[in-house]
Amino acid sequence: VPLSDIFYVETVDNHVFAYTRGKVYELKCKLYEFEELYRRERFFRCSKSMVINLMQISSVYPIFNGRFSAKLFNGEEIIISRQYVPALKEYLSGGVI
Repeated sequence: VPLSDIFYVETVDNHVFAYTRGKVYELKCKLYEFEELYRRERFFRCSKSMVINLMQISSVYPIFNGRFSAKLFNGEEIIISRQYVPALKEYLSGGVI
């Protein structure tokens, strides 16, 4: 699966899944391993259980309690935990992940 096709990667019950437009793939690595391997490919940790592809985000806006919501090109909305919001703001202002 090309990395550019992945919208996000999520861990559920100790299994790691990659979500594309029409399919879900189970990965054989831990979420933190995926994050470390592909950080330079524009994957960003947005919560304890999820890494999101920044190139698949159509819009980002603040919601309650200091969290953000990211709308993806496939129509899904992902919550960005407030712990990760400062790093996202830095990236969006031209910083490095």
